[in-house]
Amino acid sequence: MNRRKCLPLVTLLIAAPALFGATKEQEPPDKEMLKMIEFLRDMEMIKQLEMMRELDRAESLGDQTKNSLPQKPAPAKQEEAPK
Repeated sequence: MNRRKCLPLVTLLIAAPALFGATKEQEPPDKEMLKMIEFLRDMEMIKQLEMMRELDRAESLGDQTKNSLPQKPAPAKQEEAPK
C-alpha cells in the first residue's frame, strides 16, 4: 500500500479513541459510594494518628533507654615517667 493511502487510516485509528471517549459522560457517584469514600478517608486518618502515637512512644522509649545506660568514664591517660 502507498503511504498516502495509509496516512488517513492511521490518523483515524489514533484519533478515534479520543473522539469517542470524550463524548461519554461520567455518572455522579451515588450516596453509598460517597459514604464509603468518606469512611475510607476516616480510616486512613485513624491509621495515621495511631502510627504517630506509636512513633512518639517509640521515640520516648528510645530516649529513656539512652538516658538509663550508664556512662562509661573516659579512660585516664597515664603519663609515662621519663627514663
